[in-house]
Amino acid sequence: MLRRYPTTLLAVLVMSGLQALTPMPDANLRAWVNNNYPGAIVGSDIDETHPGVQSATYIDLQFAGTISDLMGMQAFSSLGTLNVSNNPITYFMGPQSLHTLIANNCGLTGTFIVPLPVQTMLVSFNSITTLDLSVAQQLNSVLAHHNQLTSITGYNGSVTSMDLSYNQLTTIPDNFQSLNSVDISHNLFATLPSHFGQLSSVNASYNLITSFTFLPDFSADLSHNLIDHVVGLGDAQSVNLSFNPLTQGMDNTGYELEDLTITDTQLPCLPYLHNALVNLYCTNSLFACLPNQPPNLVMSAVNFGFPPAVCTSIDPCYQPLPSIALRVFLQGPYNSATLDMHDSLRAQGLLPTVEPYTALGFSYTGPGWPDTLDPSVFNVTGSDAIVDWIVVDMAVDNGVLNPGDAEHYSRPALLQRDGDVVALDGSWPLPLDMRYGSYRTAVRHRNHLGAIVRFGESFGAITSAVDFTLYTATACFSEAMHGDSLIADERQLWSGDVTWNRQLKYVGAGDDRDPILQAIGGIQPLNVVSGLYSNADVNMDGLIKYTGFNNDRDPILVNIGGWTPLAVRNQIGFY
Repeated sequence: MLRRYPTTLLAVLVMSGLQALTPMPDANLRAWVNNNYPGAIVGSDIDETHPGVQSATYIDLQFAGTISDLMGMQAFSSLGTLNVSNNPITYFMGPQSLHTLIANNCGLTGTFIVPLPVQTMLVSFNSITTLDLSVAQQLNSVLAHHNQLTSITGYNGSVTSMDLSYNQLTTIPDNFQSLNSVDISHNLFATLPSHFGQLSSVNASYNLITSFTFLPDFSADLSHNLIDHVVGLGDAQSVNLSFNPLTQGMDNTGYELEDLTITDTQLPCLPYLHNALVNLYCTNSLFACLPNQPPNLVMSAVNFGFPPAVCTSIDPCYQPLPSIALRVFLQGPYNSATLDMHDSLRAQGLLPTVEPYTALGFSYTGPGWPDTLDPSVFNVTGSDAIVDWIVVDMAVDNGVLNPGDAEHYSRPALLQRDGDVVALDGSWPLPLDMRYGSYRTAVRHRNHLGAIVRFGESFGAITSAVDFTLYTATACFSEAMHGDSLIADERQLWSGDVTWNRQLKYVGAGDDRDPILQAIGGIQPLNVVSGLYSNADVNMDGLIKYTGFNNDRDPILVNIGGWTPLAVRNQIGFY
């Protein structure tokens, strides 16, 4: 027998068959849903098939009342962002589509387990003590400031940024391999975690930090801590160390540092300031001058707290210029019997009182030199007598990963008989008005081939030593100097570059022999010219001779090989 139902009852049965109902026990949540999606609530359930429920991507419940249970929110299958702030939430539930959860000021306590699908989570202004990330493997951003966090558990390698400020943390797990930036200010850290050096930025202000090993490449705020000594700032571009003791000073500021803030500290002196520094804030400090002036530093009394000035040599914070204890022999005047050089040009009064290299076409690089010629140095005799002017040329050491602040620098200097290279006032070691960094030392002379060290070294406040005379002391390129020997330490610069074109040549265009003949008249090879300061005087004895004993032509032939006039000897190792 066919059973017949009333029309109205049949309609209800059909409708019920089409609905997919999900329990939603929280009456306040049901009321909010019913107001915003009329017809979505069926009794104490929510209809998942409701068009509004299916299409909702953003829901803001922060002013919905006192919702505590989110059961049923999984019905919103397209929901991406859910804000439940300012509700006393005790139970979380959401759809698999949820990527952003905002639950600020919800009274959350104890351990909070981050829901599975969430990528961005904001749970600030709660009382959470433990943050459990074990199931949220897609999580990449966490804002959990102003809680009572003492620990973070659960591995998560995808998190890129975390704000954990205003908590009670003393450590943070080191397994956040993708972490890029973190804010742990206003916590209880005693040391900055070593793995933080992998980040780009960190805010660790207002902690109990006394030391750190690594800093992020970009920025670090370590203000308001207990740091007493800074070894270095690594490759950080911006660092704030204000309100730290710093009584033991800073060893290094870092070559990449652009902004440094060290206001209100007890730092006795600034370290050397590297080239990249642009902004320095150091008000309320013990020092009142700068150790040096980086080229782009903003010189501001407002930023410094004192009139901008570089420390003078009488100031305790003075940083000396780099200097070099340099020795070199010239083959022309070298005496193999006495192991030194003669000073005939000085003795005959032929040395000029102005450096000769500018007139030869040489261009010095850098800001100049801090000393001026004292004519009395030409009156000194003995082993410290002046032989001639030379050029000290400091090339940037491109053989190292980071040469620091090095910039090509050159200056004139005076060469003594014993090989010491002294300043224009006769002082030694030789001051170099150049920036700290890694350099390769080179020497040049007007009628000798120059030489350069093969490996550079760091130049700073401590004097560096380079001895071109000793084969075992300073490594040069093979055959770059005369007398290279493991047995006899008596190397010299090759003589005979009369044209000063960085090669020795006996015949052909640009050779070094013809200028000697021209210097004595160009016709009679037996002529001898005296009383001239000339590149043609290869042996530097004050006489220009083309033939005969101690002539200036033969050394050129000998130095290119002695039997093949067409041979050429080139300067080695640098331009």
